[in-house]
Amino acid sequence: MAHSAGAPYALACAIKIPHKLQGTIFLVCPWVSTTVANNFKWLRFVPTPVMKFTNSAGISLQQIMHGRQPYSTKPSSHRTSGALTAQMSSFEKKQQLGLAILKASFAENLSGANNDLVMCFERGRAFGFSYTDVDHPVHVFHGTKDDRIPVAAVKWMEDNMPDCRLTLVEGGKHSLFLRAEVVDTIFKSIAAQLHVKDKCRLCMIPTKCWLMEEVENERKERELQIQRKVEASFAKLSRSPSIKTGNQDYSTDNQRSSADRVPQTNDKLLTIYTYF
Repeated sequence: MAHSAGAPYALACAIKIPHKLQGTIFLVCPWVSTTVANNFKWLRFVPTPVMKFTNSAGISLQQIMHGRQPYSTKPSSHRTSGALTAQMSSFEKKQQLGLAILKASFAENLSGANNDLVMCFERGRAFGFSYTDVDHPVHVFHGTKDDRIPVAAVKWMEDNMPDCRLTLVEGGKHSLFLRAEVVDTIFKSIAAQLHVKDKCRLCMIPTKCWLMEEVENERKERELQIQRKVEASFAKLSRSPSIKTGNQDYSTDNQRSSADRVPQTNDKLLTIYTYF
C-alpha cells in the first residue's frame, strides 16, 4: 500500500522483486510522471536547490502556485487546552491529528522528503521504468477533488496499465489516506486476499466467515472490471474501418496488431470474452 510519492517505489518493487509481493498493490492518490499527468510544467524551470529549500521551509507546491504564505504555527499551538479541545468538532479533531502526524513524519527525516520531491520530478534521472511495464494487479483509490494529481492521470493508469483498477472517491482530496472508509476498504481487501480457509478460526464455526464474503465480492468486482475492459476494447474496434481478408471481414483499429482483430460472421460481431 502506498500514497502519493510512494507509488513509484511500490511499483518498482513489482518490477524488481515480484516474487516477494503477495496480493494487489493498493495506491492512494498515486504520483504520476508529469510527462503523463501534464501538470507542474513550470517546475522544469525551477532550480533543484530552490525546490529543496521551499520544501524544507514547509511551502507546498500549491501555496507557491496560488501565492499563499506557508503555514505558521506557534510552538504553543501544538498543545491545546481542555476547554478548547472540548469546543472542537469531531472533524476538526481528526484534521488536527492528521496534520500532527504529517508534521511528525516530515520532522523525522526532512532530507528524505526532499529526495522524494526531486525523484518525483525526475531530476537527474528518470524512474527507470514505465508504469505500463507493471503487470502486477494494482488498485488505485483517488479523490475527485485532488489538487495535485489530476483525475485524468489516474484514468491513464487504468487505461494503459495491464491490470489496473480505479476507484474514484467523490469529493476526496490528496489526503484521501486519512479517510477511514478508504483505509477500511483496503485493509478488508488485503485480509480477504491473504485469507486461508484451513487456517481461519472463523471458518471452523458454523457461522459464515465475513472474509469469505469479501473474497466473493472481490471476485465479482474483478469479473465486472474485466467485462468492462473487454466491452470498451470491442467498442473501439467496432468504430474503426472494416478490412476484408479472404472470405472474412475484420473490424480492427489501425493501431492494433493482427492478433487483436475480431472476425465478423454474416455481419454479426462475434462475442468473445477473455481474461487478461
